[in-house]
This record gives sequence, structure tokens and C-alpha cells, in this order.
Amino acid sequence: MDVMLQRSEDGGDSFGVPILLAKGTEQHKTVNNPVMVEDMRGRIHFLYCEDYTINGGRILHRFSDDDGLTWSEAEDITAVAFPEYHNAFALGPGHGIKADNGTLIIPVWMVKKTEGAPLDAHSPSVVSTLYSTDNGDSWSLGEIIPDIDGVKNPNETVAALTADGRVYLNMRMQGKCRAVAYNDNGYSGWCSCRTDENLSDPQCFGSVLSYDDGEHPYSLLFVNCDSTEKRENITVRVSTDNGKNYPISRTVDRERGGYVDIAADSNAKRIYVLYEDKYGITDHLAVFNYEWILGK
Repeated sequence: MDVMLQRSEDGGDSFGVPILLAKGTEQHKTVNNPVMVEDMRGRIHFLYCEDYTINGGRILHRFSDDDGLTWSEAEDITAVAFPEYHNAFALGPGHGIKADNGTLIIPVWMVKKTEGAPLDAHSPSVVSTLYSTDNGDSWSLGEIIPDIDGVKNPNETVAALTADGRVYLNMRMQGKCRAVAYNDNGYSGWCSCRTDENLSDPQCFGSVLSYDDGEHPYSLLFVNCDSTEKRENITVRVSTDNGKNYPISRTVDRERGGYVDIAADSNAKRIYVLYEDKYGITDHLAVFNYEWILGK
């Protein structure tokens, strides 16, 4: 599997020709879990893995200074994630975030070698973050999120900033709902780790985003397949209390669903939800504003 980029210069109404960012090889047939994040300078960082870092697969980093038109050569940053500690390792997927102080944060999951699982197993898994405090010039691995009662095999995770600047993680897990955790810097001192029984999930990748357009309350927007059994019913939810509750919701697509990510242009007041149709057969892009979620 390869990684392609398509750019839009008109707010998502149309997209340019695909740009190849990473290509599978005979040795590593999949390049997986691509994540992008923008730093304080406007540089876009692109991180991805080869073959989940097993069988010699690496973690690689590229960057672009022209909004994704051209990219640096790939840099091998595998060593920062302590390859001697884990077997399978994956970023995100989805997007990374930039904290108020400029720290770049990308959630990751891994299978510790001490678990004795097969080399290519994706469980039992734990969650951490890769982070950079120097605009992506160097990267480090954060603390593992501690065990949480009721949370089995947390894995694919997305981060968002709360109104008071804390980092909020929303995690896929083995079960029928989501798990969440908070800290102050995005890489250490995780606390308030718990399941969120109000966020139903069929064990699929969902996403979360901080949204602040200056007109509405500072919000976390969470999107996933709102189901305990099937990858369908793509739904966006709104929290105005830093992820404690999500009382407002709107269905984006009742029939279809799969992996889903969310982005926004707060200046244009546009929210974007990109999702797949049952295991990646087709991709769909929904574009709407905050009022649409509220039913206005």
C-alpha cells in the first residue's frame, strides 16, 4: 500500500492530482499510518511507518515548506521510539496537533515485546505519543498511558486541545465504547483515564478536533461510527465542557461508515469529515458548518 496526497486550494470543492509520498517495496509491502501536523513556522511534517516497524520496518519523517507541493527526503527516526521495546508500532492514524506552546503531538500505539505476542500481532496494545518541542527537528517518545479499568487494548488514537490548554486523547479500544485520557503537556503525567460509555464505537478509528471560530463556544468535535456493532452511522458530536459530555450530535451518513477523520478551517467556518464506506471501498467528504451540527 502506498501513501498519496491530494491538495485543495478552494476550500475542499476540488482536489489536485495525487502526489506520491511513500511507496511500499518488495521488503515492506505496506507504508502505513500516515500522520501530518503543522508547526509554528507553517512547515508541514509527515510521519509514517514501514510494515508497522516489524521485519526491519522504519519510522520515517518528511516535511514540506510549500503547503505540500514538494517534500524533503525521508529521514529515519526509528530510534526515538525505542525499537528494542516493542514489536508492532503505529502512528495515529489521523492527524497530529500543535499545542499552544508549539509542542507537536502525535498519538501512537504499540505492542510491547514483554507481552510475548507474535511479531506481527496488533495486540495486546498500549498507547503513547511521539512529541517534538523544537518544531519537528527532533522527536521523543512520551510516557505510556497507564492501565485503565475496563479498557482493553487501546490503540488508534487522536488528540485535541481543551479550552484550558490540556491535551485530550480519544482512543479506540477493544469494547463497545471509547476511552479518554488527559494531561498538561501531551507526553507525561496522564490522568483522568477512563472509558466513555456515552461514546458508542464498533472498534473502529474515530477522530476528535478542537474548534474555535470566535462565534461559538470553544468545542471538541468528535466523529465516529455511532454504533456498537457495525461500521456505519457516521456521527459528529459536540462537547463544550472539554470532553466530559457530548450532548449535541448530528448524523452525517446513516448507511455508510468506516475510518473517519475531521478537520476544520475556522476562518472560513468550514468543517470537513472524510470517511470510508465499509472497509475502504469508497471515500466520502462531507463539508458543513457549526450551525448544521446544531440543526440550524
